[in-house]
Amino acid sequence: MEFTDPYEIDVPPGTRHVGDGPFWMPGDTVTWSFRRFDFDRDHAEVRRPMHVIEDGPTGAVLWMAGGTETVDTRIVGWEDSNPHDVPLKERFRPSAEAPRRIKAPGSWRGLGVLKIVPPRVPFSVWVLLKPGGAGSAAGDAAAGGSAGVRADWYVNLEATHRRTGDTLFTSDHILDITFPVASMPLHTTSGRAILNPNGAVFKDVDELAAAANYGAWPREWSNIIRRNGSELLDHLGEFTWAFDPKWEKKARELAAESAVSKSSQNQEHQRIRSGCYNKDWI
Repeated sequence: MEFTDPYEIDVPPGTRHVGDGPFWMPGDTVTWSFRRFDFDRDHAEVRRPMHVIEDGPTGAVLWMAGGTETVDTRIVGWEDSNPHDVPLKERFRPSAEAPRRIKAPGSWRGLGVLKIVPPRVPFSVWVLLKPGGAGSAAGDAAAGGSAGVRADWYVNLEATHRRTGDTLFTSDHILDITFPVASMPLHTTSGRAILNPNGAVFKDVDELAAAANYGAWPREWSNIIRRNGSELLDHLGEFTWAFDPKWEKKARELAAESAVSKSSQNQEHQRIRSGCYNKDWI
C-alpha cells in the first residue's frame, strides 16, 4: 500500500505528523486549517475550531458541533456564493488567471461532525450528522442510532496532516468518498465487524477533472488523488480503527450533548431578555 501527496502544503516550521507526540489532551480546542495548493498567493484558509476527543499514536479524533462559527473563504467576484456553486470554468482557471480568494465568516451546517485522522495518510474519515432518518446503515443497535438523526460516513481526501501545538494543517484534494448504497453498507456484521468497500461512491469527480482540464493544476495531481482513493478502498480493512462503528455512537452522544447545551443557553438568554422587561426587576 502506497499513498502519495500530489503537492506540499505551506505550513509553519517545526510541525510534526499526526501520531507523533506530544499529544493533545481530551477537551482541548485546536484549529483545523485547510490550505490550498496556492495558499502563498492569497493566504486565505478555512479554519475550524475542533474539540479533541482522543489523540495518540493511532491518530486523532476531533469534534465540531453544528452551528460552530468558522472562517471560510470566498472567491472574489462571487463573494455571496459558496465556492462550490461557482461555475467550474471560473473556479479552476490557470494560476495566472485564477480568481483571488478572501476570508469570510461561516458556520458549520448540520448537527456536527466527528473527524478521525489516522497518521501519515492523505485522508481523514468523517462521521457527518444531519437531521432526518433513524440511523445509518450500520444499524441503530451497533452504532447508538437515535431517531431523527442521520449519520453519514465520509472520506475526505486531503494532504497528509501536519500539526503544531494548537493547529492541524491539511489541504482539501477535492475528491471524496461516500457510502450511500443502502444494500451495500460500509459496516456489515458476520460474527465480526467487516468493512465493505463495494458500496463506495466517489464524490466531486467533475471538480477533480475540471482542476486538470482547465489548468488549475497539473493533470498528474488529479491522477495521484484518484489513485489515493482507489488505494484506500483496496486496503480498507487496514483502517478498522478509523472506521470503527464506535465513532458513530460517539458522534451521536456529542451531538446530543451539544443540543442540550444549546437548549440550556437559549433558555437562559430568554430568561435574561424577559427579565429586562419585568417591572419587578426595576
